[in-house]
Amino acid sequence: MKLYLLPGVGCDGRLFDRLDLSGVDVVRLNWPRFEADDTLPRIAARMQDAVRADEPHVIAGVSMGGMVAQELAVLTRPRKVILISSWTGPHEWNLLTRVNARVGLHAIIRDWSVRAAWPLKRLIDRREEAIDRLLWTMAREQGAAQLRRGTAAIMRWKGSTWDGPLVRIHGDRDIVTPLRFPVDHLVKGGQHVMVLTRAEEVSRLLRSALTA
Repeated sequence: MKLYLLPGVGCDGRLFDRLDLSGVDVVRLNWPRFEADDTLPRIAARMQDAVRADEPHVIAGVSMGGMVAQELAVLTRPRKVILISSWTGPHEWNLLTRVNARVGLHAIIRDWSVRAAWPLKRLIDRREEAIDRLLWTMAREQGAAQLRRGTAAIMRWKGSTWDGPLVRIHGDRDIVTPLRFPVDHLVKGGQHVMVLTRAEEVSRLLRSALTA
Protein backbone atom coordinates (compact mmCIF):
# COMPACT_ATOMS: atom_id res chain seq x y z
CA MET A 1 0.00 0.00 0.00
CA LYS A 2 1.40 3.38 -1.01
CA LEU A 3 1.81 6.26 1.41
CA TYR A 4 1.61 9.66 -0.28
CA LEU A 5 3.24 12.52 1.64
CA LEU A 6 2.39 16.19 1.11
CA PRO A 7 4.67 18.89 2.57
CA GLY A 8 3.69 22.23 4.04
CA VAL A 9 3.52 25.47 2.08
CA GLY A 10 6.98 26.72 1.15
CA CYS A 11 8.41 23.21 1.44
CA ASP A 12 9.02 20.21 -0.78
CA GLY A 13 9.65 16.50 -0.27
CA ARG A 14 12.86 17.21 1.67
CA LEU A 15 10.65 18.05 4.63
CA PHE A 16 10.39 14.29 5.19
CA ASP A 17 14.10 13.50 4.96
CA ARG A 18 14.44 12.59 8.63
CA LEU A 19 11.51 10.19 8.80
CA ASP A 20 12.33 6.50 8.99
CA LEU A 21 9.71 4.83 6.84
CA SER A 22 11.89 2.02 5.52
CA GLY A 23 9.78 -0.80 4.14
CA VAL A 24 6.89 1.56 3.38
CA ASP A 25 6.11 2.36 -0.26
CA VAL A 26 6.41 6.14 0.06
CA VAL A 27 5.67 8.70 -2.65
CA ARG A 28 6.63 12.29 -1.86
CA LEU A 29 4.43 14.77 -3.67
CA ASN A 30 5.65 18.25 -4.53
CA TRP A 31 3.51 21.30 -5.15
CA PRO A 32 2.46 22.55 -8.57
CA ARG A 33 2.91 26.26 -9.14
CA PHE A 34 0.06 28.08 -7.44
CA GLU A 35 -2.13 30.60 -9.22
CA ALA A 36 -3.04 33.96 -7.68
CA ASP A 37 -6.67 32.92 -7.19
CA ASP A 38 -6.04 29.28 -6.31
CA THR A 39 -8.10 27.28 -3.83
CA LEU A 40 -7.16 24.08 -2.02
CA PRO A 41 -9.70 21.99 -3.98
CA ARG A 42 -8.28 23.29 -7.27
CA ILE A 43 -4.73 22.51 -6.16
CA ALA A 44 -5.83 19.00 -5.16
CA ALA A 45 -7.48 18.49 -8.54
CA ARG A 46 -4.23 19.37 -10.34
CA MET A 47 -2.37 16.83 -8.19
CA GLN A 48 -4.91 14.05 -8.59
CA ASP A 49 -3.11 12.31 -11.45
CA ALA A 50 -0.03 11.80 -9.24
CA VAL A 51 -2.03 9.42 -7.01
CA ARG A 52 -2.88 5.88 -8.14
CA ALA A 53 -6.48 5.90 -6.99
CA ASP A 54 -6.99 2.36 -8.29
CA GLU A 55 -4.49 1.01 -5.74
CA PRO A 56 -4.88 0.92 -1.93
CA HIS A 57 -3.26 4.04 -0.54
CA VAL A 58 -3.01 6.44 2.39
CA ILE A 59 -2.45 10.19 2.12
CA ALA A 60 -0.60 12.09 4.85
CA GLY A 61 0.23 15.76 4.94
CA VAL A 62 1.92 18.37 7.09
CA SER A 63 0.19 21.71 7.69
CA MET A 64 -1.15 22.90 4.30
CA GLY A 65 -0.27 19.44 3.01
CA GLY A 66 -2.77 17.96 5.45
CA MET A 67 -5.48 20.31 4.25
CA VAL A 68 -4.83 19.45 0.61
CA ALA A 69 -4.65 15.77 1.60
CA GLN A 70 -8.28 15.99 2.73
CA GLU A 71 -9.31 17.60 -0.56
CA LEU A 72 -7.32 15.03 -2.54
CA ALA A 73 -8.91 12.23 -0.53
CA VAL A 74 -12.36 13.28 -1.74
CA LEU A 75 -11.11 12.57 -5.27
CA THR A 76 -9.01 9.41 -4.74
CA ARG A 77 -10.74 7.74 -1.76
CA PRO A 78 -7.72 6.50 0.23
CA ARG A 79 -7.90 4.01 3.10
CA LYS A 80 -7.35 6.94 5.46
CA VAL A 81 -5.92 10.43 5.76
CA ILE A 82 -3.22 11.29 8.29
CA LEU A 83 -2.90 14.90 9.41
CA ILE A 84 0.38 16.12 10.93
CA SER A 85 0.36 19.61 12.43
CA SER A 86 -2.71 20.51 10.39
CA TRP A 87 -6.34 21.66 10.47
CA THR A 88 -9.67 20.29 9.25
CA GLY A 89 -11.18 23.74 8.70
CA PRO A 90 -11.44 27.40 9.74
CA HIS A 91 -13.31 26.45 12.93
CA GLU A 92 -9.93 25.32 14.29
CA TRP A 93 -8.03 28.49 13.44
CA ASN A 94 -6.38 30.55 16.14
CA LEU A 95 -6.94 34.30 16.46
CA LEU A 96 -3.91 35.32 14.37
CA THR A 97 -5.06 33.16 11.46
CA ARG A 98 -8.58 34.57 11.68
CA VAL A 99 -7.15 38.09 11.57
CA ASN A 100 -4.97 37.15 8.60
CA ALA A 101 -7.98 35.74 6.73
CA ARG A 102 -9.84 39.00 7.32
CA VAL A 103 -7.13 41.57 6.52
CA GLY A 104 -4.70 39.60 4.31
CA LEU A 105 -1.46 39.89 6.28
CA HIS A 106 0.12 37.31 3.96
CA ALA A 107 0.23 39.98 1.24
CA ILE A 108 3.47 41.25 2.83
CA ILE A 109 5.30 38.04 1.86
CA ARG A 110 7.92 39.25 -0.61
CA ASP A 111 11.35 38.06 -1.70
CA TRP A 112 13.09 40.33 0.80
CA SER A 113 11.04 38.99 3.71
CA VAL A 114 11.80 35.39 2.72
CA ARG A 115 15.53 36.21 2.53
CA ALA A 116 15.39 37.85 5.97
CA ALA A 117 13.44 35.04 7.62
CA TRP A 118 16.35 32.72 8.42
CA PRO A 119 18.70 35.19 10.16
CA LEU A 120 15.71 36.65 12.03
CA LYS A 121 14.60 33.19 13.13
CA ARG A 122 18.13 32.42 14.32
CA LEU A 123 18.05 35.50 16.53
CA ILE A 124 14.68 34.64 18.07
CA ASP A 125 14.85 30.86 18.45
CA ARG A 126 18.02 28.87 17.93
CA ARG A 127 16.76 25.52 16.75
CA GLU A 128 19.20 23.04 15.16
CA GLU A 129 20.91 25.05 12.43
CA ALA A 130 20.60 22.33 9.78
CA ILE A 131 16.81 22.29 10.19
CA ASP A 132 16.44 26.06 9.96
CA ARG A 133 18.76 26.17 6.96
CA LEU A 134 16.74 23.46 5.17
CA LEU A 135 13.45 25.27 5.80
CA TRP A 136 14.93 28.55 4.62
CA THR A 137 16.43 26.95 1.51
CA MET A 138 13.12 25.34 0.54
CA ALA A 139 11.25 28.61 1.08
CA ARG A 140 13.73 30.57 -1.05
CA GLU A 141 13.55 27.98 -3.81
CA GLN A 142 9.75 27.97 -3.74
CA GLY A 143 9.72 31.76 -3.90
CA ALA A 144 7.66 34.49 -2.27
CA ALA A 145 4.81 34.29 -4.81
CA GLN A 146 4.34 30.57 -4.14
CA LEU A 147 4.31 31.17 -0.38
CA ARG A 148 1.90 34.08 -0.67
CA ARG A 149 -0.49 32.28 -3.01
CA GLY A 150 -0.42 29.08 -0.97
CA THR A 151 -1.23 30.99 2.20
CA ALA A 152 -4.02 32.86 0.41
CA ALA A 153 -5.51 29.52 -0.69
CA ILE A 154 -5.53 28.38 2.95
CA MET A 155 -7.31 31.58 3.95
CA ARG A 156 -10.01 30.89 1.32
CA TRP A 157 -10.60 27.33 2.51
CA LYS A 158 -14.10 26.46 3.70
CA GLY A 159 -12.99 23.27 5.43
CA SER A 160 -12.79 19.57 4.80
CA THR A 161 -15.61 17.48 3.34
CA TRP A 162 -13.64 14.24 3.66
CA ASP A 163 -15.91 11.70 5.36
CA GLY A 164 -13.49 8.78 5.66
CA PRO A 165 -11.04 7.68 8.38
CA LEU A 166 -8.86 10.48 9.73
CA VAL A 167 -5.85 10.20 12.06
CA ARG A 168 -4.40 13.32 13.69
CA ILE A 169 -0.83 13.70 14.95
CA HIS A 170 -0.09 17.01 16.62
CA GLY A 171 2.49 18.63 18.88
CA ASP A 172 1.64 20.43 22.09
CA ARG A 173 4.13 23.24 21.31
CA ASP A 174 2.85 24.05 17.83
CA ILE A 175 2.46 27.83 17.61
CA VAL A 176 1.49 27.88 13.91
CA THR A 177 -1.51 25.56 14.26
CA PRO A 178 -1.99 25.68 18.05
CA LEU A 179 -3.69 22.73 19.67
CA ARG A 180 -7.36 23.70 20.12
CA PHE A 181 -9.00 20.41 19.11
CA PRO A 182 -8.88 16.68 19.96
CA VAL A 183 -6.15 14.61 18.32
CA ASP A 184 -5.34 10.92 18.16
CA HIS A 185 -1.63 11.19 18.96
CA LEU A 186 -0.11 14.04 20.97
CA VAL A 187 3.64 14.61 20.68
CA LYS A 188 4.95 16.18 23.87
CA GLY A 189 7.22 19.08 22.98
CA GLY A 190 6.29 18.73 19.32
CA GLN A 191 6.50 21.92 17.26
CA HIS A 192 5.03 22.70 13.86
CA VAL A 193 7.96 21.11 12.02
CA MET A 194 8.17 18.07 14.30
CA VAL A 195 8.60 15.86 11.23
CA LEU A 196 12.14 17.25 11.41
CA THR A 197 12.63 17.98 15.10
CA ARG A 198 10.89 14.85 16.45
CA ALA A 199 11.31 12.60 13.44
CA GLU A 200 11.76 9.34 15.36
CA GLU A 201 8.49 9.71 17.27
CA VAL A 202 6.56 10.93 14.24
CA SER A 203 7.91 7.99 12.22
CA ARG A 204 6.69 5.57 14.88
CA LEU A 205 3.24 7.18 14.98
CA LEU A 206 2.97 7.14 11.19
CA ARG A 207 3.80 3.45 11.10
CA SER A 208 1.24 2.80 13.81
CA ALA A 209 -1.43 4.76 11.92
CA LEU A 210 -0.72 2.81 8.73
CA THR A 211 -1.28 -0.56 10.39
CA ALA A 212 -4.21 0.40 12.63
